[in-house]
Amino acid sequence: MMNRNMRRADREITDEGAIDGIFHEALVGHLGLCDGDEPYVVPMNFVLCGSALYLHCAHEGRRMDILRKNPKACLQTEVGTALTAGPHPCDYGMDYRSAIASGTVRVVGDNDEKNRALVALMKKYAGEDFSHAFSEKELAGVTVLCLDIEEKRGKARVSRPSPQ
Repeated sequence: MMNRNMRRADREITDEGAIDGIFHEALVGHLGLCDGDEPYVVPMNFVLCGSALYLHCAHEGRRMDILRKNPKACLQTEVGTALTAGPHPCDYGMDYRSAIASGTVRVVGDNDEKNRALVALMKKYAGEDFSHAFSEKELAGVTVLCLDIEEKRGKARVSRPSPQ
């Protein structure tokens, strides 16, 4: 999907484990969709499970309307953001580690997969000790989306140490 060389190759993260680490560490992802010729980005909670990102949302709304027409999407996130200052305006910068995954989104219909995804989400946000089997009623009350990842990329900027 992206199949393009990164302009700042010196900042590219090529280690898949490091890219996955960003997805595991980040708390909010920005789901990018295309509504006809208009971009639409929405912040969401998510969890990475293998080669898929799981997200949850309401059954209806703009996001779902867009996905019914065009299921292609990307999710971007970042961690470790920090402003770096310098003596001159052009010396300022931003440290970060970012990751982006692109692919096709599908609505999870299988209740077993839906339950596994929701448990994984809760373990990410509530802690590994989370244990709950979601009831049929609870599962029916939420839409779970799966972004089947076709490509993942990462990029980082880490500030240079100050000259001595």
